[in-house]
Amino acid sequence: METIVNRLECAAIIFDFDGTLADSMPFLESIGVQVMRKYYDVSKEDATEKYRSTTGLPYEQQIKLNFPNNPKNDEAIEEFEKFKINRIFEQELFSDTEQTLQEVQLMDIDIFVSSSTFQSTIVEYFKRKGLLEYFVEVLGYRPGFEKGADHFEYVSKKYEIAVDELVFVGDSLKDYERSIGYCDFIAVSRMFSEEQFRKMGHEGPVVHELAAVPEHLERT
Repeated sequence: METIVNRLECAAIIFDFDGTLADSMPFLESIGVQVMRKYYDVSKEDATEKYRSTTGLPYEQQIKLNFPNNPKNDEAIEEFEKFKINRIFEQELFSDTEQTLQEVQLMDIDIFVSSSTFQSTIVEYFKRKGLLEYFVEVLGYRPGFEKGADHFEYVSKKYEIAVDELVFVGDSLKDYERSIGYCDFIAVSRMFSEEQFRKMGHEGPVVHELAAVPEHLERT
């Protein structure tokens, strides 16, 4: 029996970066946990739980949520960012990333990236991978301008696309939270299970590989 797929009508799609387009989450989690253990004297298990519970946020916010007002915060954040910039370009894209971008582009759907990593780093990453041409714009983090409402509203205003004509694709529970009240969301189940997304209230598509995303889209 053929499965009926309910397609999401959209004019533009916004992809999260880490863990969605790039297979960078194991690397980021390892250094995030390492830094927490060094500066806050927590166990590996505790640090891993703290990291995962806030995954999808900039590390600066992860630290400040988990260790509020700790005098070591600035030093810990700086060390993490140094580790990250030194090795982020070594992280590979998922094997179906380029194929997925090609298929979405052929559907005449505008493609954006929304990341909690600094914009210049993500732009350079895609330049090195030879994929920058797929994106209308790559958006990164700076204080006061971050993944979620800031990026959605920026895209909507600059490119005259209604927010409800955007689809956000991400791999974390925080990604889903940031879509609520703004746009449709497609969950990529990697670090988090479909059950975890459903418990958060997500009723839309959950895919297990990026290549499954285009079948859930329809150009408005």
